[in-house]
Amino acid sequence: MAKIRKKPKRVTVLKQEEAQVLLEDLKVRSQQLYEIASISLHCGLRAGEIFKLTWSCVDCDEGTIRVMDSKGKLNRTAHMTETVRKIFLSKKKAEPTSLVFKNRKGGMINEVSNSFGRAVRDLGFNNGISDRRQKVYFHTLRHTFASWLVQSGESLYTVKELLGHSTMAMTERYSHLASKNLKDAVKKLEDSLKTSTREKKAQPEAVQQN
Repeated sequence: MAKIRKKPKRVTVLKQEEAQVLLEDLKVRSQQLYEIASISLHCGLRAGEIFKLTWSCVDCDEGTIRVMDSKGKLNRTAHMTETVRKIFLSKKKAEPTSLVFKNRKGGMINEVSNSFGRAVRDLGFNNGISDRRQKVYFHTLRHTFASWLVQSGESLYTVKELLGHSTMAMTERYSHLASKNLKDAVKKLEDSLKTSTREKKAQPEAVQQN
């Protein structure tokens, strides 16, 4: 008996204006929280992956971030936006093994600051939403990163690689966002075929020389 394939779950996605307002609010509350949130939104990193970043993982010249898994092995390479690059350049670089972001005691951060939840509450993003799956959390920034990529025309495979998903099935939750891109792709093909047909009709017939 064939297995019934589950429909990919849809995820909450911030609009660009909402994301900007959230980051501005976080910057007032905590510079470090703003930086961590910006990296997640612009590069698709999980909170835990950002907390584990050491300076050896950051290459501002190449604009890349080496993302390590829980066992310290290279999971993937993330690519910085100019915003993220400026964040790293603005920080005082330490020893390669030193953490980029630290808690108040100088150790590794274990969880996202409560200030993030307070910002979301004060901005009213979750007002009237009872289903926790539809609420805005820190992980929403990673979902937003992926969703924006799909909406801009990037393939699900590209998004899979950037997110570090082990299987394509994990990335398919964003597939519904690609429907317009698929429609646009067919329209482009149709326009291309029409243009090609018009050009052929416009070409003058060869005149036989006597």
